[in-house]
Amino acid sequence: MKTSKKLSFPKLENEFLENILRQLVNQHSIIQMFFTRQPSFVFSYLIIHIEKNIDAQELQQNKWVEKVKKRYQIYVYFIYSERLHHRFSLGHPFIEFYCQPSAIIYQNKELENPLIIKRDWKKYKKRFNMFEDHFHHDYDLHLSHVQNLISEGSSNSVFTSYSRLIEYDLEYLEELYSGNRSASLNLDERITNLIEYIPDIQKYFVRNSHSKYYLIDLFVKAKEASINDDEAIYKNEMYEAVGIAEQSLYCLIEERFDQLKKLIKKGLFERHDVVSQIDDKPNDIILSVAIETILNSVEVEQIYLYHQITDHEKTTYYLMLIAMGAGNEKLKLITQFLKSKTGKKYDFVLLSHSRYWIQTNLYQHQSFFSKIIQGKYLTYSSNEYLPEFHWEVPHNPYHADLHFYYKPTKDIALQFFTIVNDTKENYQGLDSLFTLFFMSFCRTYIFIKTYYLPNYLSNQTLWQLCIYADADMKKYNYIIEQFWTDFFPYLDRHMILHHKLSKLNKEEVNQMNVVVEKLMSELHNLVIEDGLLLPFKQD
Repeated sequence: MKTSKKLSFPKLENEFLENILRQLVNQHSIIQMFFTRQPSFVFSYLIIHIEKNIDAQELQQNKWVEKVKKRYQIYVYFIYSERLHHRFSLGHPFIEFYCQPSAIIYQNKELENPLIIKRDWKKYKKRFNMFEDHFHHDYDLHLSHVQNLISEGSSNSVFTSYSRLIEYDLEYLEELYSGNRSASLNLDERITNLIEYIPDIQKYFVRNSHSKYYLIDLFVKAKEASINDDEAIYKNEMYEAVGIAEQSLYCLIEERFDQLKKLIKKGLFERHDVVSQIDDKPNDIILSVAIETILNSVEVEQIYLYHQITDHEKTTYYLMLIAMGAGNEKLKLITQFLKSKTGKKYDFVLLSHSRYWIQTNLYQHQSFFSKIIQGKYLTYSSNEYLPEFHWEVPHNPYHADLHFYYKPTKDIALQFFTIVNDTKENYQGLDSLFTLFFMSFCRTYIFIKTYYLPNYLSNQTLWQLCIYADADMKKYNYIIEQFWTDFFPYLDRHMILHHKLSKLNKEEVNQMNVVVEKLMSELHNLVIEDGLLLPFKQD
């Protein structure tokens, strides 16, 4: 058997899950793994065939199983060998479709009793019909019992019988969508769980609260009344409402049977013999680490890798997050953690906005976002049903309020020069002024070049965005590298005012002066010489 390091599962396209599966293969008696990617449905399916029932139950409860389901929309189902073969013998359509040979991504040839499906639709059709007929037979018995109680006017018993019928419906929906039933859960929990697979169920049950439903509460009260021999407390006008909800579940079962039937007949996946492979295409491990770290830190909808630079053996990843609650401080912490985790050869430029904020600000920033939010740059998405942005077409980019960004930057530079050129060499507060100028310059420059005004990010991130906006800005890296101390940590220290004496000397001030002069000249040429501001707004 291959070692975990050599095993790869290219069909998964998920480094996080691959690492877990390698460990499973080493630690447990995994017979087979089946993976089916279904972009048109809610979840993709990973079915893991394992020898013992106790192992299947224990592994199904692992936290990573739920994590993979929520984060990557991959449903992981551990099923022990005896149950898998029994359900196959019954013609279970879930097993028939999701355990086809073409779905096998791993098989341990040293273990016995693998499931290899060789029959085609013609041979399977009889089994499918028997399985479906068994559902209809028992369903008709349940429904007939309910109808008899309605004709007798036995109110409480009607609702308790409807409860059993709906429980029967839910069992089949669970079997057909997940291959397993949740008998230990109550009806509220089972409905809530099925919403993940069948969002339409939400239409049929009015919520009392986040996870409680009106009709289920009605069943509970009716059951309590029957046990206590209380009088009927529900009028027969409610029968129709319950019947409509139950019939809706029945229709969902019929639809799923029909869906699986068509999928099995069509044979969506080509049969092949490849079960596991040695990686012939190296994955970007650093990018995987970055994405995993981000997902562990904030609630992210999407991540875009929109730019990447390799310079002097250092690679910089530019990542755009569509997320909630990822403010500047959070981004700063994530960036610091990534640098400490990946080493000095890698750097990260993180931007983050909520989907709503981007949409409401497209009138100004669409040129920037439309270049980033593209399928070719998408590296992570929380699910496939995220809404598309309503892009403005046509969109005419313009530099709104450029005067209010350029003018303060210019005034800060003039104030800086005044202090530098003072013969008394009083440099008190100059370091903070220098930091303020650099931040103002970067934000203004980025806005001019990209029509995007960044938040008050770290100074290094702002500078890296300047280079993204115009790669020619790298020509000024030398003055940053020649600075008498670490340039960006120096700026960050002076983002906050400190009540202390200045220790700047003339040589240090001259270096700061060079930075301000060159960057201000660059901005002046861009804004004034290129005519971005009207004459009356230049001063």
